[in-house]
Amino acid sequence: MSAKREFALKQYLPHLEISQLERPIDLCHVLARDEIVIDLGSGMGDHTTQLAADNTHLGVLAIDVHTVGLCELSEFVAINKLENVRTHHGDGLDVLNGWLLPESISEVHILFPDPWPKARHHKRRLLQPNVVEKIIQVLRPGGVLRFVTDDANYYEHAMEILCANQSLIQDASAWDVPLTTYHRRALRLGNVINSISFRKLASS
Repeated sequence: MSAKREFALKQYLPHLEISQLERPIDLCHVLARDEIVIDLGSGMGDHTTQLAADNTHLGVLAIDVHTVGLCELSEFVAINKLENVRTHHGDGLDVLNGWLLPESISEVHILFPDPWPKARHHKRRLLQPNVVEKIIQVLRPGGVLRFVTDDANYYEHAMEILCANQSLIQDASAWDVPLTTYHRRALRLGNVINSISFRKLASS
């Protein structure tokens, strides 16, 4: 790891981490924002930084297991003095499993997750029925789950899971897919980008 990233890891990232906060965590209170978006699998932080910088009324929680991306993100937040970002350096399923105040999140974004293309590896995919249930628990009524992939099989897999959940309804409203590192790669390769959104029913 470069000295720059090492500095970010030690000096910037700890100030953004939610792991030591009292649970259940009310991110609306922590960030003093009425709406919170979770960037689940934030990668190099492209989406979080753009979302947070362009929409200062939103709070954004970036979650990823990889250190490098969160270091880049934390440096951007520090340099630009953003006050609407928090992070979790670890497994997103931990956060969804009781860390957050129920029905407190406005949107959850899952952008270009690892498709695990081999059939025997499909169980490793992030989007599974049990994960969707956990997301539903933290989403507000009317909250939205957005999923983007350039893998056709993963898209079919996601549609099957999301359509089968009776707490969700597909949302056809327009949404521009953020131009992240993986989005740019998919475009270079000429891959079809599949973006789907599902809204939590008010009665759920």
